Amino acid sequence: MNLVLDSFEFGLHTQIYYGVNKINELPTIIRKYNYKKVLICTDKGIVQSGNLKRVESLLSSAGIEFFTFTEVEPDPTIEIVQHVKNLYIENGCDALIGMGGGSSIDTAKGVSIAVVNAGDLTQYEGKDKIPNKGPEIITIPTTAGTGSEVTHATVLKDNKRHYKMGILSQHLHAKAAILDPQLLTTVPRGVAAITGMDALSHAIESYTSNQTQPITEAFGLYAIRLIGRHLRPFVARRADLNAASHMMLASTIAGAAFIWGRIAAVHAISHPLGGRLGVAHGLANSLLLPVVMRYNVSTNYEKFRDIAVALGENVEGLSLREAAERSITAVEQLIHDLEIPTTLTALGLHPSDDELDVIAKEAFESGMTSANPKDCTTADLRRMIEKIR
Repeated sequence: MNLVLDSFEFGLHTQIYYGVNKINELPTIIRKYNYKKVLICTDKGIVQSGNLKRVESLLSSAGIEFFTFTEVEPDPTIEIVQHVKNLYIENGCDALIGMGGGSSIDTAKGVSIAVVNAGDLTQYEGKDKIPNKGPEIITIPTTAGTGSEVTHATVLKDNKRHYKMGILSQHLHAKAAILDPQLLTTVPRGVAAITGMDALSHAIESYTSNQTQPITEAFGLYAIRLIGRHLRPFVARRADLNAASHMMLASTIAGAAFIWGRIAAVHAISHPLGGRLGVAHGLANSLLLPVVMRYNVSTNYEKFRDIAVALGENVEGLSLREAAERSITAVEQLIHDLEIPTTLTALGLHPSDDELDVIAKEAFESGMTSANPKDCTTADLRRMIEKIR
């Protein structure tokens, strides 16, 4: 970027409250924003972990009214969002809490849209198509990966099209995000691994995209460094508060980076992989990240060398190209160490050629590849998918 000739925008619209046991301040934060009754969107895993009970106890003790929806599922659907919207209205709520991983937060964002914008949610797919700002949201992430706590996007599944659609709008920024690393200590090992790879894909894609700018570059590279140092120990022992704290920050920082730095070919393919084949989002990103990196590496050897260094690779004495390619090796080794599958076959999935053709077509038509540092066609995307078959 030429700082003399070019311009850019950056803004983070969510107030962040970080700290171990910061969740205890939730009643104070709710009162600060004058909410009278909140609807909590969460899932069964949060119920089983005991974290929901803790939050409900905090609110009850403070005399704050709430209603809880605990049936959020992975890849929330339009139908679920409409159902929760009706509960929100019936119970007289005036704000939302998304507590959990990306699915819970995306559900809360979807409800916020639906409460004040009539009609089918599919009409708001894309960027800046929501006419009215809905009720405000407090996000409480319990995984270190999605970054949704600070982004302006929600991803919802349209079952009619077997398609995961993205809705992006300034109206979808959460009012506040509570980052409490203590909440990460109950995450199952496998979830910790793939959500960590989700965060890494956000950081790398935003750092290398053709939409990057100085602030997102700084955020992205720092998040890569944090993940390189702390993801393995966090997955090995989620009770390690030092590792959990750094992973929580890495996830949020990577989320802030891709608001403006954008995501690219990894996410373009991972969304239809989820919509068509049911592959979990973080797992799809993990499958694709080294493949897309190999496709893109020649666009900027310096950046990919810096990724390698941030991930702990020793590049001394290597040529620039060799150092850059170490970034791919580092990601592949990380995936191996985390024991994450690397092919669709390993997941028990055997899609037909026609199905993969559709996934490639949907990936290209999503528009996300426009931010990829190297131009790619539908055929290019199809070849990338073939490599994870």
